[in-house]
Amino acid sequence: MTTTHTSAATLSFQRILHPSDFSEDSHTALLHAVKLAVALQGELTVMHVDPGVARKDFEDFPKVRPILEQWGLLPPGSARERVQDLGIAIRKSRALANNPTEGILQYMSAHPADLLVMATHQYDGLARWRHQSVAEPVARGTHSPALFVPSHVEGFIARDSGRLKLRRILIPVNADTHPQRAVDSAVQLATALGGDNQTGIVMHVGDDSALSRIRFPHRDGWLWHSMTCRGNLVDVILAMGADFDVDLIVMTTAGHDSLLDLMRGSITERVVRGARCPVLALPT
Repeated sequence: MTTTHTSAATLSFQRILHPSDFSEDSHTALLHAVKLAVALQGELTVMHVDPGVARKDFEDFPKVRPILEQWGLLPPGSARERVQDLGIAIRKSRALANNPTEGILQYMSAHPADLLVMATHQYDGLARWRHQSVAEPVARGTHSPALFVPSHVEGFIARDSGRLKLRRILIPVNADTHPQRAVDSAVQLATALGGDNQTGIVMHVGDDSALSRIRFPHRDGWLWHSMTCRGNLVDVILAMGADFDVDLIVMTTAGHDSLLDLMRGSITERVVRGARCPVLALPT
């Protein structure tokens, strides 16, 4: 396998949006959003959709400063202004809508984000029709990059210390969905977060023509593995993720291409429903 330097553009996730329902699952996604905002020196907006009368205060919102203090980035009892010393901005916002998806999409229409960070519940089959899905239609409706953090997983950010736990990244590719972008984004994200000694696992199901065109970025401490697999694409991605115990899946997505996709979800959406780790979805 040929390894070369690449001149890909720097990852630009300066405006990060985290919609929260104030649940424990949302808190795990919030930790990832905070870590990314600090690493990328960006602006983090935490928003909530009120179904009835919108409250004017933010007392029920999750607190970010205690997280930064627990991680040792701020001293205990820091004033609000000290957050700016880290080079980040924290904003809070409420939206009023009967439907959370509608409220989030309306907000993003007026306030575009570079990255959406959301918790997602892993319903499939009939259960998906019985439970209201928010993360998938929001990501689909905005065409924005999205980091999905599945419920009941810790993800790649340690809750107590903020330490990065990102060692193995799975990157499924094919010729139709810009494989180079997925590879470059995985490297840039891990580098921005301060990761070292990463292993990138690039896999293709079917014809391996896409693999031959990928330029693998050279970074100290990185190892690259590439492979071609056979079988159902979603099943193979999920099996590889479990077998290699990966910490993150990075994949580009073209959305829904057929009526069947509309019924059961795109490949990326089905991967998100079954993944045991966060999934970074990059729309083409």
